[in-house]
Amino acid sequence: MEERSRIGKRRGRKQTQWDGLFVSEHAWSSADDYSSDPQPMLSADEQQAILDMLFVACDRRCTVFIQSWQERHFHFHRCIVRDIDWERGRIICEEAGGRMQLAIESITSIHMLD
Repeated sequence: MEERSRIGKRRGRKQTQWDGLFVSEHAWSSADDYSSDPQPMLSADEQQAILDMLFVACDRRCTVFIQSWQERHFHFHRCIVRDIDWERGRIICEEAGGRMQLAIESITSIHMLD
């Protein structure tokens, strides 16, 4: 990074022009540290509410909007819950693009659209 100073022609003030960008070292080290990106933590009541909503959505076969946390990012799904696989801890959903499986523990919110 380089600092250049010059005197402005209009008002005779000193102007500073920077070449480069300063990024502190901790910004670089945290970019490589996957544990620094916080995963949403749900309370027991919130988890139970999600499970209850999954039961109802599976029984009604209605369209739901699901927000999930996967690979350090939120993902959004508009789908119909077809089945719940308790042994594997997954739901089987049908989206516009076809069937998919989603881990129940990755679901952070669910809303019924119908």
